[in-house]
Amino acid sequence: MLEPVENQYEKIGYISRSHGVQGEVLIIPDIYAPTLFDVLDLVRIETARGDLVPARVESVRVQEKNNRLSFFVKFEHVTDRTQAENLKNSSVYADREIVESLLDTDTLPLDLTSFAILSDGQSIGKVQEMLENPAHPILQVVTNEQEQLLIPIVDEYVADIDEEAKQIQCKNLDQLKGI
Repeated sequence: MLEPVENQYEKIGYISRSHGVQGEVLIIPDIYAPTLFDVLDLVRIETARGDLVPARVESVRVQEKNNRLSFFVKFEHVTDRTQAENLKNSSVYADREIVESLLDTDTLPLDLTSFAILSDGQSIGKVQEMLENPAHPILQVVTNEQEQLLIPIVDEYVADIDEEAKQIQCKNLDQLKGI
């Protein structure tokens, strides 16, 4: 027996707008996975009727701007700006197994709560909570001075996560708050 569609596919984002005249679209992801399209060559685009139509990925460019991840994607069947415009606001789905396997190998430990935050070898504080964000997870930290600090988990601020020692080595924190 076939599985229901909602068990086969997972929404990975939506098409925000067209880009250029060659039919490229901008996809805003719902999950933080910079390597998402490295393993996806086929996605499903939801039509206005709710059908999931297969779309083969021809090329992808990743953009991280203002700590937000987005993908410029060219589909094989979309050849011009008009066709790309017709896809605006459509949800994009991928095979659930592929997405789950990617997230299992490409994500952080489930819980970084109580990990120590270090900067230049000095203790800054401890992670109080992890906040979910469409672009990337955010660490809510209580500093040694009992102040709150939000640290996006991106290369700009997180240099290394040592799971064994339960420590997160950070950098550029002065950009977030005068430490």
